[in-house]
Amino acid sequence: MVNVSLVGFGRVGRDIFRQTLEEDNINIVSVSDTADKDNLIYLLKYDSIYGKLSHEVNVSDDVISVNGKETIFNSWKNADESDWTSLNTDIVILATGKSQNLDEAQNHISKGAKKVFIASTPVDFSNIPLLVSGCNDESISLESDIISFGSNTANAVGPILKVIESEYGINEVFLTTVHGYSNSNRLADVAGAGFRKNRAAGENIIPSITNSSKVIESALPMLKDKIASFSMTVPVPDGSTIDLTLNLKTKTSKDEVNSYLEKVIKDNSLKNIIGFTYDPIVSSDVVGNSLSGLIDGLSTMCIDEDKLKLIIWFDNGWGYASRIIEAVKSSEEQFE
Repeated sequence: MVNVSLVGFGRVGRDIFRQTLEEDNINIVSVSDTADKDNLIYLLKYDSIYGKLSHEVNVSDDVISVNGKETIFNSWKNADESDWTSLNTDIVILATGKSQNLDEAQNHISKGAKKVFIASTPVDFSNIPLLVSGCNDESISLESDIISFGSNTANAVGPILKVIESEYGINEVFLTTVHGYSNSNRLADVAGAGFRKNRAAGENIIPSITNSSKVIESALPMLKDKIASFSMTVPVPDGSTIDLTLNLKTKTSKDEVNSYLEKVIKDNSLKNIIGFTYDPIVSSDVVGNSLSGLIDGLSTMCIDEDKLKLIIWFDNGWGYASRIIEAVKSSEEQFE
């Protein structure tokens, strides 16, 4: 049994909580969030994307019981206020949605956590190991005290870039994430830092530069200075896609690439991380999908035998949460 404490109970935090309810070997011992506890429990029970929680939630003081598991709620806002020793916490998952620095993560270790998983990109890519499942598993050890899981975009596309680079070689990569809106976006036009992100997300397509390219470069150093990333936030609450354009070193064809990707996904460790489909799906069809990315075989395009376009679908947070949970389960023996 692994005892996990969540810091942050937004989209990813609640996704992790919901998925672990069926995991006998994972116990969410606490949730730390500065928001009102009753509101947090309400949002756990009633979710606009995933629907009503199928389990009964019993509340007593600062403890909730769901599916026979008890979880303490507190308002610890940082490592200085925490006491993970008293909760017997094995792994702290920082799911605040904010980039985390090494000092804050190490402080959680000093407060009794045995390990810290960061559900976001680190402030400094050079001093925190960054794991993208199916991409750099062989070089990042789960024995590390602190691990970042990068971004959902990097998780969706990184493993695909790895196998394409291995088979065909890559000269350049351009990726555009067409992303559902999140709570960092605005419901209405509001003045604030920046300009475009202050516009109403439900009424606009909002472009922005992202750091996904840097996350992917960290996981796949052979692509350093070969990749550029961009994002378009669109008026859907969940279900996103990546428009991936590549200039290859080796000539190929649409059918050959599709056949290769189907085979490599079926035959190697990407099987439960990346998927492939010829179904004519749309964004809502991947809501609740636990894969990091799902390749749309109908949309594959190739020009001049070396310019390739792929479309990869993913759920904004569910697949990302699934990879973190897998890492928790794989770490269980460290706490026995």
